[in-house]
Amino acid sequence: MFDVKILGTIDIINSNNEKGVLSSQMKVKDILALYEIDKSVNRDISYSRIPNIVRYIENEDAKIGIFFPAFVFSFRGNPLPYYHNNFELEVPVNKKLIVIDGQHRIKALERYFETIKDEGQKELILNSCLTVQIYFGLSTTDEKKLFADINSNAKKVSMSLITRFDSRDVLNVLVTELYSVSDSLQVAKIDFEKSRLARPNNDYFSTSMRLKGLIAIILFGKKSLNKKELEILQKQYDDIISFLNKLFEELFNALPSNPGNVLHSIVGHYATQQALGYYIHNSIILKNNNLISWVNNWEEEIEQLNSIDWSINNPLWKKFLVVNRKNTSYEYFVISEFAADQLYEIIKKQLY
Repeated sequence: MFDVKILGTIDIINSNNEKGVLSSQMKVKDILALYEIDKSVNRDISYSRIPNIVRYIENEDAKIGIFFPAFVFSFRGNPLPYYHNNFELEVPVNKKLIVIDGQHRIKALERYFETIKDEGQKELILNSCLTVQIYFGLSTTDEKKLFADINSNAKKVSMSLITRFDSRDVLNVLVTELYSVSDSLQVAKIDFEKSRLARPNNDYFSTSMRLKGLIAIILFGKKSLNKKELEILQKQYDDIISFLNKLFEELFNALPSNPGNVLHSIVGHYATQQALGYYIHNSIILKNNNLISWVNNWEEEIEQLNSIDWSINNPLWKKFLVVNRKNTSYEYFVISEFAADQLYEIIKKQLY
């Protein structure tokens, strides 16, 4: 393989001219050819994170491209023999770039290429350009400190904001458009800015990210959808929007008038909302590999929810309620998100 050429100016970042950084673009195939992970600098790889990144790559829109944060590398040794015309770093394939930030993205790319069968798509991704920052003159201690700084100071973007602005995910688009046409969701209130709601004062029904998970459960019986299921959503998009609009109208008619008020009822807790999602999915959604459909007169199944006492004083819920902020003016009951399956079983017993 030929040497990799990286274009850009090395900017000096300390007073004695010993340390610098170059910001540039590299092709995916060049990153994979040059990277090296030093376990003494990076933490251990969390392999549970990789499938989600792989799914993102699989669902990427070729016209928009992959959106990754900048990969951060350290070039060990003197760069001057490899730096030409003050603008071109020519890196031999045996001269590795040490990964400071981005190891999970790199491992996800490698796994993606192990499984992809479409050679055209594979070449498209391999030749995609991603942003990189390459540091020069760092000691191993400097590399560890930079790794720690990046991972301790980086702020994640609220997933609810992502739901609003990332139009490549059809479920994000669906949630945003559904809210714009649904009077019932607007009355119940959905927060598109935050990933979590500060209870008990915040009486919004949900965040957009939570609503996205709830809709996935209602339609498919699970929170995370695969590529085939997203394609089904795209194919039936208009019908599903209409169905969900009517569904939430019926649902909120059957639930307490202020469903996000956790001081009065348990409906504002995400575990309860998930349990409702499982009930709706199993009661009215018909299973079909290629289409989403629902039973006739499904409104009757939703109307039954009105017969349940959702108040926090109902003894049915007592074992799930845990006091939070005890002995303060903000004291209220919370329910663990892991209680969704048990709550679903209770809902079923109450209705059947």
